[in-house]
Amino acid sequence: MTEVEPVAVRAPASRRGGGEAPSGARLAAAAPVVGIFAGVLACVVSLAGAPAGALRLPLALAAAAVVLAHRLLAPRDAGEPGRWVVLGPILAASIVATVSAVLHDAHADVHSSFVGLAAASALTVDVLLARARRDVLAARARTSRALAVGARVVRGEGVVEVDAALVKPGEQVVVEAGETIPVDGIVVAGGKAEVAPWHDSPLLVQKAEGDAVVAGAVVVSGRLRVNATFSGAERAWFRLTQPASSRADHAASAIETAAPLVVFVRRFVERGAPAAALLVAGAVYADNGSWLDVAIAACGGGHALAAVACVSAAALAHARGHAAAQRRGIVYKDAEAFDAAARADVAVVCSRGTILLGEPEIVVVEAITKDGARERVTAKEEVARVLAIAAGAEMSSTHPFASAILREARARDVRPDNMRSARGHSGLGVTALAANGDRVIVGSRAFLLQERVSVAIADARTSELEAEGRSVLLVAVGGRLVGLLALQDGLRPGARAAVQKLHDARIEPVLLSGEARETSETIARALDIEHVRPEILPMDRGAEVRALADGGRVVAALGHASTDDGALGAADVSVAMEAAGSAPGEWGVALASDDVRDAALALTIPRACRDRARVAVIVGGLTQALGALGIGFGIAPPAVVPVLGVLAAVAVVSIVRAPSVDPE
Repeated sequence: MTEVEPVAVRAPASRRGGGEAPSGARLAAAAPVVGIFAGVLACVVSLAGAPAGALRLPLALAAAAVVLAHRLLAPRDAGEPGRWVVLGPILAASIVATVSAVLHDAHADVHSSFVGLAAASALTVDVLLARARRDVLAARARTSRALAVGARVVRGEGVVEVDAALVKPGEQVVVEAGETIPVDGIVVAGGKAEVAPWHDSPLLVQKAEGDAVVAGAVVVSGRLRVNATFSGAERAWFRLTQPASSRADHAASAIETAAPLVVFVRRFVERGAPAAALLVAGAVYADNGSWLDVAIAACGGGHALAAVACVSAAALAHARGHAAAQRRGIVYKDAEAFDAAARADVAVVCSRGTILLGEPEIVVVEAITKDGARERVTAKEEVARVLAIAAGAEMSSTHPFASAILREARARDVRPDNMRSARGHSGLGVTALAANGDRVIVGSRAFLLQERVSVAIADARTSELEAEGRSVLLVAVGGRLVGLLALQDGLRPGARAAVQKLHDARIEPVLLSGEARETSETIARALDIEHVRPEILPMDRGAEVRALADGGRVVAALGHASTDDGALGAADVSVAMEAAGSAPGEWGVALASDDVRDAALALTIPRACRDRARVAVIVGGLTQALGALGIGFGIAPPAVVPVLGVLAAVAVVSIVRAPSVDPE
């Protein structure tokens, strides 16, 4: 397949003979440095003597002019408040400083110094934030390049190659070995391949009919035909490469879809800056300050509350969270889903296939005679009969227990009995009719009791096996217990690490299982989970999840869409494993992987980002508030506010570092 070269990676005009673009870029990059130098020099130029002091105001005004040009011409990040929140105090202070110099006010030098430092501070913060955003921008650029591929679309009787952005939902795309999957979608009939399931994935998985795939995945071997669910700009990873107005982490033009903390802080700054300016000005006026001092104090108060670093750092924390999640194949439906994941304080973990492998094996087969004696594996005829009955009843079932029973029967060369009218009972077992008309029941102890079959004779043995973490199926024929089977399912790799991550993030894990209480509690102890909800049938799991949320807690559910949809649908936050690329709007969080550690990361990454954003806002806000209070009470000059602004920027940028995504 031929790749379609994206505009973003084409050679710039300067490399084809022009030289204007690089010159303009260098000028734009150098302008903030020139402005910072001019602003700082305006404060210290008087040290060179009285004649040099005359340059203070021109230098300060030059720095303010650089800020004006930079703010108006440079693209604004969605996390920042409006341009005039920062520009307003600096431009107003420039006018006041000019009037002060013309009137030869006693504090004219102080006023000019404030203008220079305020301009230098604003530019320094911009430079710090631009450097801090490099990792996010680089990640988006890599993703954009990875998705800028062609697609072979099945149209009519043939295959047409088009740009991936032109594929329509519902169309089928053919992907060969070594090619990148260009759309989010579902593998359709005839496709089976080994795939790196997301862009830059370190893992390889098998994908076959019915599996979801996400754009950016690479087919390593085999061939796939994919039915597109998301295409163009709607692809999960592509949304992160878009302009700020359409990105999932925050949106400038769609406030309701932005990260709530970012929106709140931005609105607070935009609406609070004028109020802060008036309050500080009122305090200085009450202290008998001159009208010029009052005006500069107002500019200082407004500049203090225009804490751009705090707001931008909060947005940066969320952007880094999305980028980190992407590296583990985690897709959030929108900013609200990301925020809900950050607020989750209970994580309901479905057992089968999530914490457990979902590949149980038969470890015990026992026959129960009329007098109650158990015949172990040595009594081959009785054991074979129990296994034949169970295998016959489970022949048409797709449950993992049924597969394990049939595998064991084949391994022992036991032929399943002929059964008819087999019927599965979700989460309980199966019923069928034997060749002689006897009713056969294979299922849990609770199911046999429900069917009025006495299980007292096997109670002690069943409890013993369940205490070892094994699942027990009882076999009854004609209303009498004839045997039992015990199955062992191992813990998934990383299950303990996933639970520990939840504990470390102060998220309470709850094990939701259809297994017997003893089995469930044994599994929970192995994972250090205190709260267990055992013997919950699939049809009742939604109600169980809703009950956990009755106390006002935010509940997340971790599981597979195919088997745990009841729990996922009832949770405040649904984390669906191996669902990235599936039909739109189903789950709040979808994973491209089947790794339970990634499911835990889907909750811990947003939580860490939210916590760091909050700390950044508090640290930056308090630092700037101290400056405003200092001006208002007359214990600090206005120039202290810009200095504190730079210190706050350094602090908050270091706080909102990228979250760790090491699955351990």
